[in-house]
Amino acid sequence: MTGLDRSRSLDEATLRYLNRAFGRRDEVRQTSLFPTNKPERLVVTLDTDSYPEGIDAVSLELRTYTNGDFHVSYHEARAGDRRRCRWDRHDQPHNARDHYHPLPDAGTAATVDQSYATDLTQAIEQTVLPWVDKRVGTLWESTTD
Repeated sequence: MTGLDRSRSLDEATLRYLNRAFGRRDEVRQTSLFPTNKPERLVVTLDTDSYPEGIDAVSLELRTYTNGDFHVSYHEARAGDRRRCRWDRHDQPHNARDHYHPLPDAGTAATVDQSYATDLTQAIEQTVLPWVDKRVGTLWESTTD
C-alpha cells in the first residue's frame, strides 16, 4: 500500500455494488473488478460508439475506502493523445477534501474545490455521469467546427 494512508481500508463492498450497477448500463462495454494490474480498482470501459470517430478508448477507474475517501478518474484516448480528469475526496495540502482535477492531465495546479454527495454512488450519479454526458456533447460539438 505504498503511498496510501494506512488507516484506511479498501471499501470492497461498494466497489462490488458499483461493478454490478455499471454492468447494467447500456454505455458500458465491460467492467473489471480488482484487475491484476490495478488490484484496488474497478475499471469501467465505456462503449465508444456514442463518441465521435477517432476516440479510441474511454474508461473510468474507481477506488473507494471505508473512511469515505475516493478517487474516480476519467481516461480518454485518441490518436496517441491521452486526456484525464479526476474527482477526489481525500485530505491533502493543495485543496479542500472534495476536489476536482480537470482535463487535460488532472494536474494539481488546476485543481478546484468541489462538494460531492456523501455517498460515492450518489456522487457518481450526480457529478461524474452528468460530466461524462456533457463531455460526449463537447466532443461532438468540436468535430463540427
